[in-house]
Amino acid sequence: MNKILCIYPKDTTTEFLRPVYDAICAKPHVVGLELDTVEDDDFLEKLSDHLADADVVFFLGHGSSTCLYGTNLNPLIEDKMENIEDLRNKSLVLFACKSAEFIKNYHFKDSLGFGFIPTSLDDARGFTTLHCVNLKDLDSLCLGIFQQSIVRIWVRTLTEVSLENLTTIANAFSFYANCEIVDTLLHSKKSPYYNYRILADMLYYLKEDMKYYS
Repeated sequence: MNKILCIYPKDTTTEFLRPVYDAICAKPHVVGLELDTVEDDDFLEKLSDHLADADVVFFLGHGSSTCLYGTNLNPLIEDKMENIEDLRNKSLVLFACKSAEFIKNYHFKDSLGFGFIPTSLDDARGFTTLHCVNLKDLDSLCLGIFQQSIVRIWVRTLTEVSLENLTTIANAFSFYANCEIVDTLLHSKKSPYYNYRILADMLYYLKEDMKYYS
């Protein structure tokens, strides 16, 4: 069986993803790696050692088109740190902002990435739009509901799939994202106090911006 590594940098802004991390680590042949890239001076060595014999790599955290970040947005994997090649020839599932661009930028294969994922007020205020969706009026309650939806999508996906088949992961993720969209719009009839239209659009772009590179 392939060795599967799940990298989860310690960061308060991604703590909501812990149920996803726990669900991944509960699968067979998975090694979980929580990294504190501020307090732990040996984090790069630990990361390199774990990546050396990993066949499939999950990453849950922050990202950009050129970098995967550790604690407090400290760079964790990028070409400037000369560790980007540690991801080469591995199957990658990178749940981080602009990770699809990251994958394309470094020409990784058999890799699943995502677009811009606004999960905080800083994200919403900093970027203001998600495609045609205006994020400037989002509040913490709406973002909290979005975070909960993300967790439900992932947990339901992980109950159905093998972690070694990225196409199946992508298909299941899309299916359960659609379920969340339907539930979101149905709830709008019961609770007019929340902007469920924006939440439904955010979920739509979450799945639409997901890209698989074979």
